[in-house]
Amino acid sequence: MASFFFILIIPLTLCANFKVCHRLALKINYFWAWGFFKLSLIPVRKIWHFEPQRNHNYILCANHFSYLDIPALGLFPYPFKFVGKSQLAKIPVFGFMYRKIHITVNRTSFKSRGETLAKARKILNDGFNLGFFPEGGIRSKEYPVMVDFKDGAFRLAVESNTPIVPITFPNNYNILADDAIMEMKHGTCTIIYHEPIFPDGSTEADIKKLKNDVFRVIQSELNHHPIHQKRTDFEIHKK
Repeated sequence: MASFFFILIIPLTLCANFKVCHRLALKINYFWAWGFFKLSLIPVRKIWHFEPQRNHNYILCANHFSYLDIPALGLFPYPFKFVGKSQLAKIPVFGFMYRKIHITVNRTSFKSRGETLAKARKILNDGFNLGFFPEGGIRSKEYPVMVDFKDGAFRLAVESNTPIVPITFPNNYNILADDAIMEMKHGTCTIIYHEPIFPDGSTEADIKKLKNDVFRVIQSELNHHPIHQKRTDFEIHKK
């Protein structure tokens, strides 16, 4: 698994230096996520409640209880750039690629948050999708109950009239808990792509409503899954 990563990090790092190569870099990133699950022997089950369109922009918003959520989000079939905490940019080698291709944000800095939204708007205009963990990291202490969402993704969706795709990872925590990262358990990584939710209006109240609607969709799905799931099937199912 480590060898696979270091083989891919070379073309990723090269592509990261040139914006014209970012689509290729994101395809390599998808291949890395796919290879991660294959080499980790973790089956993946995708459940689609809509048919994504290649020529449409989406903002992806997913719950975040496990480090496994990062490669799981990377399995979205169309290129997207991730908006995540600035600490990831400090990781040797990986941090360089991450900083060049994706968007970093220091959530303690008002200026950084503003710059992040400006960069995200440009990325949407360039035809890329965007990915968020709107909880702002792994912050919940009461799995499977999420903490309140940050405003960024929803403000951006309202301002750019971009639909949000709620994504639920119902059992990644059962496979790899954030407080036991050396104790990976057997199980299936289930990814549920809900129907896109479109912004309705452009006021602060509309931002809050959109945020609450997305939260409700994801949390409702989490509530329907047992805390300790054991699945061994590999299935890609579309509704």
